[in-house]
Amino acid sequence: MEKIDDLKRRAQSVRDAYMILSERQRAAGEKVEKLEAEMAGIAKEMHTRSEAISFIEDVAANERVAVKERVERLVTDCLHEVYDDSYSVEFDYGMRGGKTAVEISMVRKCDDGLVVKRQIDGIGGGVSDMMAFPLKLVVLLNDGEYDSVLITDEPGKHLDTTRVRKFAEFVRTVSHELGVQIIMSSHWDIMKDVADTVHEVSLDDSVSRVKRVK
Repeated sequence: MEKIDDLKRRAQSVRDAYMILSERQRAAGEKVEKLEAEMAGIAKEMHTRSEAISFIEDVAANERVAVKERVERLVTDCLHEVYDDSYSVEFDYGMRGGKTAVEISMVRKCDDGLVVKRQIDGIGGGVSDMMAFPLKLVVLLNDGEYDSVLITDEPGKHLDTTRVRKFAEFVRTVSHELGVQIIMSSHWDIMKDVADTVHEVSLDDSVSRVKRVK
């Protein structure tokens, strides 16, 4: 009889242990289900975020292409005004040091059909001047923190006499039509003819003197 009672106690102990294990397993199962649901939510959220990031990147890329084309046209128009229609400008985007970088190139179609493409640091001073001036305007006009005043040192100094006249007229047109005040220093007399205001700087006994002449 004592053995039977002992077996009953052992059986009850086993049942109790089973019930405890079953309860723990049930609780663990609920936790697993909860974690799986949370992971599914996180995965869905990550997918949504990934789609949102991809969308933003696509919009940014499209906007960059549009800006790129507008700036290329502006610089190209400047070259056409001063040189001729055989010149154009191209921007090539890439990555450098983990950051977006841009290479600016001058493209020229020669009379024999040959197309020459050179980066801005490998072209003549005159063409380089004509590419740099409108780029300065782009930076100025897209920065709302500053007034529309461009200060530049001897723009077009590498141009010949014929082309510098065209450039001077282009500068005047840009200033008036875009509402940009352009303050420059120059050794070209033609700049006096197109400027609204002219000051001459002279050296008198090691002292710089400024005199308004127009």
